[in-house]
Amino acid sequence: MSEFDVSSALKSLKNDYTEETASEFIESLLYNPSELSDEDHDIIDQLQSSFLRTAAQIFVEDLAYDFNTLVNYWEAFIGQLTEEQSSKLLEFALEQTDVDFVEDFIIGYRKFYVNPNESITFFNKLDANEFHEIKFFIGRCYEALEDYENAIVYYQRYLNHPYFEAEENLEQASINSFYINHTIATLYYKLGNMKKVVEVANNIIEPIGFTQYLENFTSPEDSEIKSFLIDYANALEETNETEKAISLRDKINEFYSI
Repeated sequence: MSEFDVSSALKSLKNDYTEETASEFIESLLYNPSELSDEDHDIIDQLQSSFLRTAAQIFVEDLAYDFNTLVNYWEAFIGQLTEEQSSKLLEFALEQTDVDFVEDFIIGYRKFYVNPNESITFFNKLDANEFHEIKFFIGRCYEALEDYENAIVYYQRYLNHPYFEAEENLEQASINSFYINHTIATLYYKLGNMKKVVEVANNIIEPIGFTQYLENFTSPEDSEIKSFLIDYANALEETNETEKAISLRDKINEFYSI
């Protein structure tokens, strides 16, 4: 499959805009996340409200019928828009729904960027047993509020939801566990609980090994991954696992050419 060329697709959309082609572009970008350039953002602005209203319509449909899509795809899509564009998209989404739980979620989602405490209030109106993804977003709110202990609790509740025990959801459960446990380990590090950092990081890396671990990332050289590994090595040392700490640091130094 050829790589999705966002800039070319946006230019084509600008030259010949229809709601159908806009929908096709949005679906492609959802499932092929790409970083938007300043020029891409300018084109979206030039398309005015038509593009964002179409995106909002798809967003509301996905939110109503496939809530998991929000966590795994829309989160990245909205995050690539400018602050003004994302605010407009969510505003248009509110106009297009009269479903209470969708309204509560969208309001909570919007407020996250301004006041995470208010966001939690709206998320708590939803049935977290039925919409298990709410636990993830509440965890993210607590993380933004630097209430790391509660953030960990809600991230773990999300990962441990019975939904992910079904055979057809095991692959998604594995992916979620891999990435969210990185966040959990980082929060334990901020709390100074090195024993838990080691426990969580061990569970991420040891079953697959250092090399295969890095292969899970498109850009393993990113500073965020390097920082996670350095924190892991520090935690190993502070819990008296000196040999493992030295071995891990050697691998880090070799890979990152430190």
